[in-house]
Amino acid sequence: MNKKFLSAILFGALMVGSAGTFTSCKDYDDDIDSLQKQIDATNVTLGELQALIKSGAVITSVSSTNDGISIVLSDGKSYKLTNGKDGANGTDGKDGVDGKNAVAWTIGADGYWYEDGVKTEYKAIGVDGKDGADGKDGINGEDGKDGVDGEDGKDGVNGEDGKDGEDGKDGIDGKDGKYYYPNIETGCFDIYQDGELVEATQISWKAAGVSAVLSGNTLTLSGVDGDAQTVVIYVGKQLGSVAFIPEVMSLEVAYPTTTNPFYHLATYWDENKYNTTTKQLIAQTNWDKSNVVAMLYRLNPDDAYVKDAIASFVNRGVTTRAVASDKADLLNITGEPTFANGVAAVNATINASKQSSGKNDIAAMQVWVGQNAVTSDYIHVKSTAINVLLVDSMATKGGTLTEFYSRTKSFKGTGENDAFVKDLVPLNATANLSFKFDGEIDLKDYVGLYSSTKDINKFLTDLGFYGMSYVFSLPAEYKSDDTQKTNQQWYVELNNGVVKANATNLENGLTPAIGRTPVVRVDAYMTSNTGARKLVASSYIKLSITANDPGPGKDADPITADISSTKQYEYHALKSGTMSTVAGEMDWRAVNNVLYGKTGLTSQTFWNYYGGDANTYEVKVTTKEQNTGREIPVVSGYGLMGDVWAYSGYGFDFQVLLNQGDTQTSNIKIGVYNGINTENRYMDVNGLGAEYIVTLTIKSDNVKVKGDIVLTQKIYVKEDCKSFDYNPLYYVASYQGYDNCVIVKGQLKSTWEMSSNVSEHFKMIDNKNIFQYYNTINNVTGLNFAWATGTTGVTYDANAQEVKLNAEMTKPYEVKNMTYRTTLANGEYCDFNYNIVFQNPFVAGTSNAVSVNDGIGKNTVETMPQVNVKDNDGAAIYSYNATSKTLVLSSKATDTYKVAVPTVVYSFKNDDAYKNVVSQMGTKATLSVDPSTGVVTWENLGTTLQGTHKLTVIATVTFENLSIVACNIPVNLIGK
Repeated sequence: MNKKFLSAILFGALMVGSAGTFTSCKDYDDDIDSLQKQIDATNVTLGELQALIKSGAVITSVSSTNDGISIVLSDGKSYKLTNGKDGANGTDGKDGVDGKNAVAWTIGADGYWYEDGVKTEYKAIGVDGKDGADGKDGINGEDGKDGVDGEDGKDGVNGEDGKDGEDGKDGIDGKDGKYYYPNIETGCFDIYQDGELVEATQISWKAAGVSAVLSGNTLTLSGVDGDAQTVVIYVGKQLGSVAFIPEVMSLEVAYPTTTNPFYHLATYWDENKYNTTTKQLIAQTNWDKSNVVAMLYRLNPDDAYVKDAIASFVNRGVTTRAVASDKADLLNITGEPTFANGVAAVNATINASKQSSGKNDIAAMQVWVGQNAVTSDYIHVKSTAINVLLVDSMATKGGTLTEFYSRTKSFKGTGENDAFVKDLVPLNATANLSFKFDGEIDLKDYVGLYSSTKDINKFLTDLGFYGMSYVFSLPAEYKSDDTQKTNQQWYVELNNGVVKANATNLENGLTPAIGRTPVVRVDAYMTSNTGARKLVASSYIKLSITANDPGPGKDADPITADISSTKQYEYHALKSGTMSTVAGEMDWRAVNNVLYGKTGLTSQTFWNYYGGDANTYEVKVTTKEQNTGREIPVVSGYGLMGDVWAYSGYGFDFQVLLNQGDTQTSNIKIGVYNGINTENRYMDVNGLGAEYIVTLTIKSDNVKVKGDIVLTQKIYVKEDCKSFDYNPLYYVASYQGYDNCVIVKGQLKSTWEMSSNVSEHFKMIDNKNIFQYYNTINNVTGLNFAWATGTTGVTYDANAQEVKLNAEMTKPYEVKNMTYRTTLANGEYCDFNYNIVFQNPFVAGTSNAVSVNDGIGKNTVETMPQVNVKDNDGAAIYSYNATSKTLVLSSKATDTYKVAVPTVVYSFKNDDAYKNVVSQMGTKATLSVDPSTGVVTWENLGTTLQGTHKLTVIATVTFENLSIVACNIPVNLIGK
């Protein structure tokens, strides 16, 4: 096969921002516009495409069309490479894409080949693909502020409902390291492992027309304009090497190591694992939970093409620099790596249980750009185990610990009764915290997890741990020693970590609560490296209720206002594009009324009292977890007075400008677009859809003087997963115990076959079938049908949109479960299923009985004349013709169904009557039926048969690829 190579070097740089976009290093717009004027608005030649790439355009996507390949460049325009002339089908025996006019192969984030956007079973790279992103965890901080969770945004504030992260999705299994590489010479995939050829396959990557393979910085094209040659276009510089950027050298081995060390929690608690005698909880060790450590790697060349790169770690244990085998179980990449300005930045966690025993562990990062794998130098990695305590985060300062009353016993079996609580918190124990009887205390502001390990005395958030959450509960009993055994718990109520006097119980005023000392239990949880939620600490907090304010003066109330009224949106009505739908807006007049009118300040003095030293404000969007209802963060960021805070992501657009001075304009504008998620991902609140709460908070410099300013916008987005309406002409609600059924009788092709077009199963909408109609629905990007798992004996041709049975029907009907999925622009999808009932077109007609007498010698009778096959309408299909003395097809069989002459095989029904006769026959006696003619023969050795024996001959009539009908013909064997 001839080959030619077109080299087009991409001069580009990554600009990392909130949306993570690419831009070129210089302005090539004039060059591209000039080239564009010289070519057709849609179609291009290879040379013209090469020129566009040389001018600085970047390929953003490749897909197939009906007659070629569509390539979208960074200028936003789509260019088409056409077949030119019909391509020939592939070589016999090859699997894959033979016969297609065009095909586009790309590599997905999971490391598999995708054929026209559909994942195949062929792995493209020799490592696991990217794992699902970690959920956003509620975490504690020393001062209660939000923490950062990789690129997933800010975590929720400490609290009773601190948010557990969603489990990261497992990466694709690629441990055997085998991957499929397109062979340009053969047009098929070869299998490689560790860079070595394992075997050549017959799996073709070429179509009959244009074929495109986008792998990293190479675009391989075949069949453009009918040319059989294969062309390789280089769309950017190939990554040559990856080098760790060291700041610290290991003190143990001659390798660099991470700037910040790895730490891991050695143990956790399980309420069900305890000493049955002492009730002491038994520390559990079967988990991995570490901090997150940032690592930087230099890319060479620094402008290498690294779009859609996949990164992972390999590791080995060594005693010297001798070669050892690599594994991939020590380090995990958390969040998405960033590649910018020649530097790769990754956040990593360590699985401490995988550390080598008696060896030093070293690890290297491996970056796959397409099928080109580059491995960095090795670094030394190790993790130190730490112990964790629940402490008063307000009082624990500078290494001085202030703990609550630690609980290390299980209340399983005994329950959390009065005796259990007082064993850990005696009645004379000092109160940890106090609050005034008519006030309240938010315990979320006081709890934190702290490392008490020698020389590592810090809050876990300061060490880079994420995934903390706290659950508060009010034990039922904590009784005093008075005669009445007064229950201290009766005087208070607990809600979301906030404790206050119980006004329901204290009907005539709150003063009886003064002097009471209730206790609250707080359980601290952390999510492991794999997202499993574990109890790491538990304590009791003893409270004292006072007559007067026990601390400094009360904080000023926050100043609140709505940005605009609550908005409700149907997801399908949303559009793409910045500010396509404005969900909330405050112009300069409304902003002034709140900022200056409610604070009593002027535009000149406002920022003297708000925003801290840097004059900042926080913008945050939260929603609720689908199953638990816990609040989880979606967007979080900080703006600066006088600068526009612009952000686009997760379905939101923000343009916020808060200025200073009488002549400067301020405004707040919030938009939503079709990237936003619905109740299919988040909790449906009151049937309105997913609830989003946008808050813009300007912190007071002195909350005792002036309260924080909190502006709020509430937004609901709803998308009901409603199935398509079934076609009333062919649909029945129930059939033989099956629901939602479409009845299929088959259709005439070259012969009658049991098949049906799926589009006919559903109601027409605006004179369009569902495949034509779904493309007109806003924000639906795909409609895919597939048989339900475990459904066999059928095929579905997605191109023809047709279902078909694979073999002849042997039963009156067969029920097969079909599923379909609609994919939305926001990545959500809706799954549906229904039943397809295939009805056997042919049935056995009535067969009259025939008789064979026990006469002298050989006795025979014909059963063929009784063969009778009909269709479901009762019309004759295949029966005996007395004139020709043969079985013949009816005109309806040949003209309507166009079936060929079936095969007929005769046999006795092996029932009790038949077994009774043959079991008593002599060795030379005969009872038989000719399998091809149906003639029954009876001959014995001279003994007179007594009585009549009712036998059955089954004539099995097989219509190839359509139907098998069993005609039961009664045969009477008549004796004396």
